[in-house]
Amino acid sequence: MSVAEYQAILTEVDGLLGPAWQKVAGAGNRTATSEAATALSKAAKDSEARLAYLTAPPEAKDGHEHLMRAFSSSSNGFSNLAVTVQRGEVCAGSSAVSQVTGSVAANEVREAVKAFGTTFTFGAWLPGPVPQQDRKLANGTYVKKGTLNGSGEFTVNNGGGDSDVVVSLVPKGTKAAATTFYISAGQTFKVKRVRDGSYDVYMASGADWDAGISGFTRNCDLSKFTDPIDFKTTSRQYTTWEITLKASTGGNAHTDSVDPADYPQ
Repeated sequence: MSVAEYQAILTEVDGLLGPAWQKVAGAGNRTATSEAATALSKAAKDSEARLAYLTAPPEAKDGHEHLMRAFSSSSNGFSNLAVTVQRGEVCAGSSAVSQVTGSVAANEVREAVKAFGTTFTFGAWLPGPVPQQDRKLANGTYVKKGTLNGSGEFTVNNGGGDSDVVVSLVPKGTKAAATTFYISAGQTFKVKRVRDGSYDVYMASGADWDAGISGFTRNCDLSKFTDPIDFKTTSRQYTTWEITLKASTGGNAHTDSVDPADYPQ
């Protein structure tokens, strides 16, 4: 195989991996990340198949060997991303980028690029290692404050929790949060002046809050309390609610998992 013929194959592989990688980098929620991870895994497998039976020219020998090591393992960094997304360990593009760029497979691709030198063009889509982030909001930060001009009070106790959470009060029968607020692990926060009405309570938990996507990028979980809560004000009294997030003996608040597509904004 000539240098030109081998370069043509590398260009084809770049054409498989580059667009798949851009989908990963741009994924804004778990559903999009899952789709992007699946596309990247397929691109890696297709790339391996495209390279597997080639006799690389001498100028490409070292680079070719690095590429085959990058793609040959069934648990390589490109294919393994789909597994971690499925488990909820990775939930958005920024964490996916950190996982993949720090993998052995990504390093093998970079070593291949070095070995190819100026003779071949390949791999411009892959950045260097990107460290994981651990972004947080201050306890009690409103992600969406909404209109708070009622009399009700709603307290969320995350004192026994080991993950930060974001809680939304959503008027029953709607998909738009009236108010959404952040509670740090081990902390409590009270929302005052909740307007009268019936509300569904949604909760997102995880690590690394990305304000750009209004979601956690790692270890994410989305849930909804089974029963709504009601606020009613009379001339003599107003409603107060308190929810403790840590499971306890005798507790009567149950939750159901929520699909990302059904989670209110």
